[in-house]
Amino acid sequence: MAEMIQSLHGQADRLGAATLHMVREVCSIYRQMISVLSAGLHMRWLAKPAVVNVVIRQVYFTGVQGLPWVLIIAVGVGVLSVYNIVEFAKSVQDLSLIGRLISSLLVLEVAPMIVTMLLLARSGVAVVTELGTMHVRGEDMTLRSLGINIDEYLLWPRLMAFTLCGLILTFIFVFVSIWLGGLVVSWGDEINFVDFLYEVRRGTSMEEVGLLITKGALYPMLSAIMLLYQGCRVGRDPNLIPVHATYGVLGSLILVIMSDAIMVLMRELL
Repeated sequence: MAEMIQSLHGQADRLGAATLHMVREVCSIYRQMISVLSAGLHMRWLAKPAVVNVVIRQVYFTGVQGLPWVLIIAVGVGVLSVYNIVEFAKSVQDLSLIGRLISSLLVLEVAPMIVTMLLLARSGVAVVTELGTMHVRGEDMTLRSLGINIDEYLLWPRLMAFTLCGLILTFIFVFVSIWLGGLVVSWGDEINFVDFLYEVRRGTSMEEVGLLITKGALYPMLSAIMLLYQGCRVGRDPNLIPVHATYGVLGSLILVIMSDAIMVLMRELL
């Protein structure tokens, strides 16, 4: 009996320690997010050519160089999704399902999630590695000694690039996947292309467009926040860079999935 009580106490201690550690991590991420957003939204960086140059380079690296990958995946996912949705709608003899299914599945769920995953696979590890290498070399201390705001010079450009490029690439993904998917399906005499576009338009509401904008910007932003946090935690040990890069990517995926689940629950409750 005494051993059982002692075991329960040990498990309670470990659970409490894990809970406190998680709360501290969440508070640290929140403080860093507020600090970075404050530095960026004050817009003082627009008068600093060095920061603007970093923003442009990050947008090019994250968005422009990642565009071909988004187009390739959009074509494949679009053709497969549209073909199966049209086939299902024809099998139940209800073409109005085409627009609703494409809007609910391809537009609102698949597109934001896949674009975020592509950004993580394409640029996520690079962000953590770059920031971690700067910390290992002491470049962050050098910048601070020169009076340069780290949040404004290092973190904000990457957060802005992820958020802006994620939103734009999500809309590109949706446009390419729907149009090319519809064209391929129409070539196979499954449905007329004009009728297909009409059903897509009829099944899409302004509320869903607003939700797409929200997800297209929110998911990449949450991913960038987690990546920046892990990159800043590397310290001076270069061996920790791949560890924190893994934590950053996995943590970003967990944040995105949890956010998607919360948004679905909120829609159901409202």
